Amino acid sequence: MVDVVIVGGSSAGLSAALILGRSLREVVVIDDQQPCNRFSNASHGFLTRDGTHPLELLGIARDQLDRYPRVALKSATAVHIEKLDGGFEIISSDASKIQARRVLLATGLHDELPLLEGIEGLWGKSVFHCPYCDGYEVNGQALAVYGASEAALHQVMLLRNWTDNLTLCVAEGWELTAAQREKLTRFGIRVVDQPIAALESKDTQIRAVRFVDDTSVSCAALFIRPKTTHRTTFAHDLGCEVDEHNVIQVNPRGRTSTEGVYAAGDLSSPMRSIAIAVAQGAAAAYGINADLIDQDFS
Repeated sequence: MVDVVIVGGSSAGLSAALILGRSLREVVVIDDQQPCNRFSNASHGFLTRDGTHPLELLGIARDQLDRYPRVALKSATAVHIEKLDGGFEIISSDASKIQARRVLLATGLHDELPLLEGIEGLWGKSVFHCPYCDGYEVNGQALAVYGASEAALHQVMLLRNWTDNLTLCVAEGWELTAAQREKLTRFGIRVVDQPIAALESKDTQIRAVRFVDDTSVSCAALFIRPKTTHRTTFAHDLGCEVDEHNVIQVNPRGRTSTEGVYAAGDLSSPMRSIAIAVAQGAAAAYGINADLIDQDFS
């Protein structure tokens, strides 16, 4: 039985593995190497690595873990976690089984893109979800937001700080109130209520949003709020408390409501950021190591 199995080897999982490896813990990281940010050209906002490609960033992290012999990186997908007396059993896609005293869930989220013609090849290149991650690179240019609910209004006002040439494309089924429309108009934000027919682009660069009435709005980037889901059912299967926004509830050391189960990264934070995921992974590792010490020396 190893000390910890980390399910997910992106920013949060590898950060936790680093701290646990330095704490002389036996760790196995199970990862399918499919991080949700793999579509992006660059990661931004992470100190010392601003502008680095997401996969390069993870490659650096894996290389640095090589010096810690008690950390093993397993290329597979975890498919089942069973709670045992004194620990857990994790079954992977290669049918292997590992028993661990603690489990850290760091699988991230799956983004479900809206059904807009032409969006697939643009995701992470010129269609984005996070102004903090990608707003600077398109600041001062014509930007558009696709909004299906009031949650888009927050995104619109965020982006107003990056540009004064901003259009809100209102999805079918969402009606703006008069007060909302007045506020948008007051701050110079154009509102289009026509359904989107297609996103026009050249290679991976969006050029315009075309509507069903054959009008269009030129833009350098489109921002959306994709629906997000857990990539696995582990949190629910293990009885972890999850809030109404599908965020796993954890304490500052990453502990969930289920004894022995921890979570870090996008699964347990409403803010999606590499810097935050790295910090949460480290915090969870501190919590795991402290709990193991309490158990071993009680």
